[in-house]
Amino acid sequence: MWEALQLEFMRNALAAGLLVSLICGVLGTLVVVNRIVFISGGIAHAAYGGIGLGLYFGVSPALGATLFSVAISMGMGVASIKSKERADTIIGVMWALGMALGIILTELTPGYNVDLMSYLFGSILAVPASDLWQMGAIGAGVILVVAWYYNDLLAMS
Repeated sequence: MWEALQLEFMRNALAAGLLVSLICGVLGTLVVVNRIVFISGGIAHAAYGGIGLGLYFGVSPALGATLFSVAISMGMGVASIKSKERADTIIGVMWALGMALGIILTELTPGYNVDLMSYLFGSILAVPASDLWQMGAIGAGVILVVAWYYNDLLAMS
């Protein structure tokens, strides 16, 4: 087993798994306790619309997914507050809208279209060192924000 860690991609995969488990462990408890599991799934799946937008307009798919996820989460929040419909109905509509938009724009993108499954599922063995630094920064930010606002989050929960 130790021989596998001699390879850089295996070390990166292990580090990525540990960083993601730390971030998800902190955020996952808040998501489950506040009963907003469906909204996190909706945002995660709607992010594929941002990937499609990024590919179609020739910008980074990661940037497109990030910006689209923030926009869709704001839209879900506003629609949940102002609409007479139940929040899960709105989340389900935006979930399907984001996925459909991503698939359509990926297919309309001129030139060679990348594999749809690689964006949906990815591969932990393909994590570069630059992504590890980003994951570390995001993880540190998440832990600092949760630690800073812990009492407020606890009261809200």
